[in-house]
Amino acid sequence: MNPYRARYHRELDELVSDTRELANRVDMAIGESIEALKEFDSLRAREIIKMDQVVDELNLKVESRCMELLALQQPMAKDLRLIIAVIKIGIDLERIGDLAVDIARIPVQNQGMVPVKKLENLPTMAAIARDMLHEAVRAIIENNADVAREATKRDYEIDNLYVKVRDRLFAIMVENPKLVNDATALLMVNRHLERIGDHICNICESIIYMIEGVREHLN
Repeated sequence: MNPYRARYHRELDELVSDTRELANRVDMAIGESIEALKEFDSLRAREIIKMDQVVDELNLKVESRCMELLALQQPMAKDLRLIIAVIKIGIDLERIGDLAVDIARIPVQNQGMVPVKKLENLPTMAAIARDMLHEAVRAIIENNADVAREATKRDYEIDNLYVKVRDRLFAIMVENPKLVNDATALLMVNRHLERIGDHICNICESIIYMIEGVREHLN
C-alpha cells in the first residue's frame, strides 16, 4: 500500500477510535448525572456540565475530519458508509451528552427533590441505557451488526420502566400537591432517559448501515 493510501486508512481508523472515545465520555456523563441526582450533589453535577464542552469539541473534531475526507478523498462503498455513519453517530452521541447535562442541571437548580432512591427505576433505566451503549461500542469494535441489533432490544425495558415511573410520579403529585414541582423535574429526567434509549437505537441503526449497507428501523 502506498503512503498516501496508508495515511487515508489511518485517518479512517482514527475516526472510529475518536467515535469510541466520544461514546465512552457520554457513557460516563450518563452515569455521573444519575449519581449526582441520587445524592443531590450539585458539585458533581457542575463537573458533568463543564465536561460537556469536551464532548462537543471532540464531536466537532470528528465531524470536521469526516468533511475533509469526503471533500479530498471522495470515498466510495464501505468507506463512504463508515464516514456517513460516524457523522450520524456523533450527532446522536452529542444529543445524549446534552440530555445527561439536562439531568445534571436538576440538582444544581433545585434545593430539594422527591428522593430518587424511592424511584429506583430511574437509575435502572440509566444502567440499561449504558449497557446498550457498551454493546453499541462493542459492535463497532467487532464490526458485528448482530450485536447492534441485540442491543436495541433492551430499549423495550426502558420504555416499560418509563411508563412505571411516569405513573408513579403522577400519583405522587395527586397524593401531595406540594411536590408537584419536584415530581415534574423527575418526569423530565424520566423523559430524558427514554430519549437516550432512542438515540442509542439510532446509533445501532447507523452501525448496521456502516457494516452491512442496509437501513433498518429498530426503534
